[in-house]
Amino acid sequence: MIRAIQTRQSVGRVRQDPVPEDLIKGILESAVHAPNHKITEPWRFHVFTGKGRGELARARAETARLQAEAEGEDEEMAAGRISRERKKAFRAPVIIAVISTSGRDEVETLENYAACAAAVQNMQLTAHSLGLASIWRTGPVAYHEHMRKFFGLKENDRIVAYLHLGYPDMGERPRRRRPAGERTVWHGD
Repeated sequence: MIRAIQTRQSVGRVRQDPVPEDLIKGILESAVHAPNHKITEPWRFHVFTGKGRGELARARAETARLQAEAEGEDEEMAAGRISRERKKAFRAPVIIAVISTSGRDEVETLENYAACAAAVQNMQLTAHSLGLASIWRTGPVAYHEHMRKFFGLKENDRIVAYLHLGYPDMGERPRRRRPAGERTVWHGD
């Protein structure tokens, strides 16, 4: 397990080869085994593959259009933004939107979000163990009201991640991580 944690890395470039559905289901199954306080199981998943990514592309493009309009961008700049956002839905053969549901109060909502973050890590580690690459993405579009409506989110539900999955199209690169000791304060004997 330690080796998997230490060798997993975010990989943004993947081949467009389809990922078998049974692998995707296994990755999703690993997510639901993440720790979650009070067993709230706060995660919801939207899986986009093949032509289904077109739905996500249209929602992202419309969100970009609304953002450009709100920011007063000229037509040329807006067209570029819209095009870039549309293309993001096709960067990987599988995109899984991970949603955190709201809790009964502010604390439970925060804990639910943390549980979903743990679920995303489980998914990334599982993907890595299966020879798949992944990268956790969000960005301003993820938090826009139009995307919230697209996913049917309630008031305090949140998009935690767009997890991109596919077979790697780039070699491993050295990981740059500072030792934990540089960021640790010990209390006690």
